[in-house]
Amino acid sequence: MQRGICMAAFFLRILIKLWSWIFALVMLFSPGAAPAEGIIRPADPDALKLNFSVLADAHIESFTMFRFQYLRSALKDIAGASAPSDALVLLGDNTMNGQFTEYMMLYGILSAHNRSKNTLAAMGNHDINPSAYEFDEALARHNVFYNAYTGAQNEKPYYAREINGYTFLVLGSEDKAGTHEVISAAQLQWLDESLAGAARGGRPVFVFNHQPFNDKTHFPDEHPNRPDGHYWYNLDGIGEASDAVFGVLKKYDNVIYFSGHIHAPLKACETEGVTLVNVYPFTAFTGGNGMYVEVYGDRVLLRGRQYAFGQWNEDYVYTVTLE
Repeated sequence: MQRGICMAAFFLRILIKLWSWIFALVMLFSPGAAPAEGIIRPADPDALKLNFSVLADAHIESFTMFRFQYLRSALKDIAGASAPSDALVLLGDNTMNGQFTEYMMLYGILSAHNRSKNTLAAMGNHDINPSAYEFDEALARHNVFYNAYTGAQNEKPYYAREINGYTFLVLGSEDKAGTHEVISAAQLQWLDESLAGAARGGRPVFVFNHQPFNDKTHFPDEHPNRPDGHYWYNLDGIGEASDAVFGVLKKYDNVIYFSGHIHAPLKACETEGVTLVNVYPFTAFTGGNGMYVEVYGDRVLLRGRQYAFGQWNEDYVYTVTLE
């Protein structure tokens, strides 16, 4: 059985690589985003311990060319940084419908242009696509592509990685739940144990989940609407397990939680000792946005960047002081 899985992953890696070459040729005839104003440069390169980029809600969809262009341009922007990227994190809703062809396009672009040393991917509700697939089918498709691309052996929707001595924890739904999540007692226990181990070193721990907490990522009352006049989906979060997940996180120091899903502007805030970071949707509104993260010995710097256009968003710069 294991040999069969390994063979399937081997052939899928070849297929992804072949598709990346074909896709690269097709994209040669497609205009990219506007040229970058300046490359990514850490604020204090000599003291930098770790750097990574977070992109949420890429929604790669068959034949939606601007999404491909944005992702290609963003990956080139990251690859051209003055400090090599330690990680790229895809924060869920990486595809629009969780289809095989969409995963081929996503990983084809990554194979052609991603130069980050590590790649992590959370699974969002669009990747599960509960209206079309059984959950086990959606999870298997998500994992088989991720494993083939990265060499990982993920079987569950949640997992841990250690990068430069820092712990990255990726959460994920364990069943269909519409736009919410199903988080089991087993995942909560794993999260608690993982945080307990990582917190001993006093370093920040980075937790990634597609959905935000139900009622903790509100925006100022004077700016309740999106640019198109519709309300932010502020209460559309994890769901029933929201309080339980937050209860685990707030037990530990220096936890930074990244989420997307609600298609709201970049924002970071501290709630009961946990830093909550809402990541702007990558392929919505002006497009191409994400969060660049720099880790130093005494602080974590969060900087909004419009990766597809190579521009900093100076309105979104946050410093998290480490305890």
